[in-house]
Amino acid sequence: MNRATPKLRIYAERLIAYEMGRNTSSNSTAAFVVIEKLSPHFGALMGAAGFRALISRALVLAYPEVAWLRDLRVREDGTFEGLDELEAQANPEEISNGGVVLLDRLLGLLVTFIGEDLTLQLLSNINDLELGPED
Repeated sequence: MNRATPKLRIYAERLIAYEMGRNTSSNSTAAFVVIEKLSPHFGALMGAAGFRALISRALVLAYPEVAWLRDLRVREDGTFEGLDELEAQANPEEISNGGVVLLDRLLGLLVTFIGEDLTLQLLSNINDLELGPED
């Protein structure tokens, strides 16, 4: 079961916006950069292989909404295999939207396994980003 919610989608979008504001990486791949940056932090909590398994599961959960995610694989180091090729071929907006869906599914899995409070606390600590309730 995936606990992705509209609230988690908002957090995913905020993490991506934060990354875009502090990095020169392509806006279309910012979500993937966020996931790669989360890997060592959450890997320390659940093991690198455990976090990679969650990313892989998030890919599977996102396939129905974003079919081209089937072309990506998660490498041992938590980076994505196939992303460079995809970026060269696909529409940047489509890649960006797919990244949001993937990050949303990953956050949903994290909430399922470690709870929403701990997930959001760890995300805030990692990014120095306030992810509390919207005012």
